[in-house]
Amino acid sequence: MPELNQSLYNASYESLTEANVPEYLADAVSRIVATDEPDVPNLGRNDIDIELCCEAVISAISSDDWETD
Repeated sequence: MPELNQSLYNASYESLTEANVPEYLADAVSRIVATDEPDVPNLGRNDIDIELCCEAVISAISSDDWETD
């Protein structure tokens, strides 16, 4: 497993929680994003990783605080 990029994890977690993504999901997805492997197909993500990322996006856009500019 690749090393976790802590600054990427922190930025992802902060952005997701600010978008009202539940903390448990924001943590899981931030760990996935912070360990992406750019030289591997699908960034090294498995089907469960991809599903969790999709759930986070859906959660964020379903939030009452969602703004479009």
